[in-house]
Amino acid sequence: MFFIEKEKHKFSLSNPALLVVDVQNYFFDKTSPAYLRGSERILENIKELIEGVMGKIPIIGTLHIGGSNRMKNWWGNIVEDEWAKLMIEDYKFNHIIKKDNYDAFYKTSLEEILNSLKVDQLIITGVMTHLCCETTARSAFVRGYEVIMVEDCLWDKDEWYHYASLKNLAHGFAVISNKEEILKNF
Repeated sequence: MFFIEKEKHKFSLSNPALLVVDVQNYFFDKTSPAYLRGSERILENIKELIEGVMGKIPIIGTLHIGGSNRMKNWWGNIVEDEWAKLMIEDYKFNHIIKKDNYDAFYKTSLEEILNSLKVDQLIITGVMTHLCCETTARSAFVRGYEVIMVEDCLWDKDEWYHYASLKNLAHGFAVISNKEEILKNF
């Protein structure tokens, strides 16, 4: 699906960080009001990717807690504390960023952390592809980071939202990759 974009925009990793966006029980627990059917498919891929890069590059997780007034008005709820538990052991992350909006850069310390680590590439995984992951990817791009979206480590409400988002990002903001292509670089 992304062959043309991959040919035009090959990547080689220089000083990346792995960003794991909102891999928490709010989206992965079947009893949650925001459970994403099929999200369990990417959980193992994300864990494998983390294991493959741990100790080699920074791993940063985001945790969505609460919600801005705009998001509360849009969705009719906020993420309560009970739904803000990571699905991956927190010791695997070098940093955990708490956010209340789609953009992991907005009113957080993410950019400061990346700058202090001299990161120039952001490898993005997590949920939802078309909301928090895409918004963060676009924000990273305009801040000067090369963005790599890991298609088999991202998920959404369904395949349509997932692939539509990746197709849009591939057209001007991000290189689309997969777990195996990333791991080959380590």
